[in-house]
Amino acid sequence: MYEVAYLCGGPERVALTAVAAMRRDGRIKISPARHRVQVTRDQASHPVERAVLDAAPWPGMGLGSVLGEVAGSAAVRSTGDQLRRHALLGKHSHLTRAGRKLRGEFDGAIPEGLRIAVLGPSGVDDELRKALKEPGPGRSLVPRQRDGKKRHGYGQAPPDGTIAGYPGVPGRW
Repeated sequence: MYEVAYLCGGPERVALTAVAAMRRDGRIKISPARHRVQVTRDQASHPVERAVLDAAPWPGMGLGSVLGEVAGSAAVRSTGDQLRRHALLGKHSHLTRAGRKLRGEFDGAIPEGLRIAVLGPSGVDDELRKALKEPGPGRSLVPRQRDGKKRHGYGQAPPDGTIAGYPGVPGRW
């Protein structure tokens, strides 16, 4: 599964596949509000899964941080090295002809166990997809009025140099 994920999307896809698989079988949970990855059962059947568990120490770590740390881990690099040994990945992490051919075999019918590995974020469930989306710039920085309109745009300061709701904070955001 992790080799297919590497072929279809690189190290980041391997990290996403491991997090999704471990969440699905209950070894980790992702809090809906803060998107923190928390270990519920310290059990790994692959070195990439061990990297996920190591990246989310108690009481948890943000999902983006976990994905980044796992993508750069030695376990994911060894997955790439294994693909190089099988001549599916080239010297500079590009797919060889055999690697492109193998990846192309997944364009038609995707086995259920490999859905996230092949499709990436579009293959995950809605709850995890929400956790993967980061808020846009300024979306949570500027408070909204009761009627739902923004008081000031992102990067703009009000005429008096302060931001409503943040007394004494001068300057631009």
